Amino acid sequence: MEKLVVFPLNNDTEILIKGLKENKLYQVVAVSSYIEDRSRLELLQKKSSIYCSTEFEECLTRADAIVFSENTMGYSYDGYQKRVQMALDSGKKIYAGLALLDKIQIDRDKVCILQESELSDEVVSPNKKEIDIPVISVMGLGENCDKFQLQVKIKKVIEKQGYRVLALCSNVLGGFLGMENLPGFLYSKFMSYPEKIIALNHWIHTKVKQQEYDVILVGCPGGVSEFEKYETNYFGELPLIISNALDVDIGFLALYRYTDLNYTVLKNISDFVLRKYNTPVKEYILSRQFYKADHEWKKIRYYTMEDMNEKPAIPENSEYQVLDIFDDTKIEKEE
Repeated sequence: MEKLVVFPLNNDTEILIKGLKENKLYQVVAVSSYIEDRSRLELLQKKSSIYCSTEFEECLTRADAIVFSENTMGYSYDGYQKRVQMALDSGKKIYAGLALLDKIQIDRDKVCILQESELSDEVVSPNKKEIDIPVISVMGLGENCDKFQLQVKIKKVIEKQGYRVLALCSNVLGGFLGMENLPGFLYSKFMSYPEKIIALNHWIHTKVKQQEYDVILVGCPGGVSEFEKYETNYFGELPLIISNALDVDIGFLALYRYTDLNYTVLKNISDFVLRKYNTPVKEYILSRQFYKADHEWKKIRYYTMEDMNEKPAIPENSEYQVLDIFDDTKIEKEE
């Protein structure tokens, strides 16, 4: 069994730890992060009994490999660069995704990349191929709104019903939990927007042909739209590529914790997602994350709601179904 250190702490670390509890291939033995996360590391250590520390070198001594998760919390990439070098110097195996590797200087031959990056040999036609099984999309208003946790839960519920799920994960950590990570060419600077759509369509078509899947569950990286004035979410490019590569049947949309849930807001979001992504939203999921605009630094800062006893004001008898990410019973029932 391979012993893993995860860096940095983000909102998906606990999902990975929980998902690997009974895994025979991987085990998270330590979590490291920045000084700003010290209190959250202490809390995680109490909850999980896993060693958590800001001392990266100490964490390295406990593991065989280091997993560098995505920079969803807006940290400096200098911190990643320094720790990647420390991991290399220690001779440890390194796991990372292409989106992160594009931001730091590192010899990629020394990294185990968590995504396929090569185009399929099948991509020779400019036309999309028909994929004739149902497609479920997991989207979010932006980064850090529990899309990964939601996708893990939906996959589990569908598989309990006996269906074979091709789960295409928006988070590279999904590869450790039996999901397929979305291919690295989606992040390529050398492919056009139409080329990415066709390539992704063919890539998924090949996956479906290889095994007899009953349903596709696809997570869309980033957010569906820019919000505030400091967060563009790359203008929804990746969700747009995915929704053009696949004909989505239903969508689940993750919201931030303190989103206004009145009828007009939900209707406007539903209409926007249907118009732009041709995705009918089946349910909204309220995440544990919220954000604030930092006007001094001109950026969005993300926070996690620590008080799990706080119940959100979810509207009832509404045309739009809203569920709490923590309410597993209702999520399983609605699936």
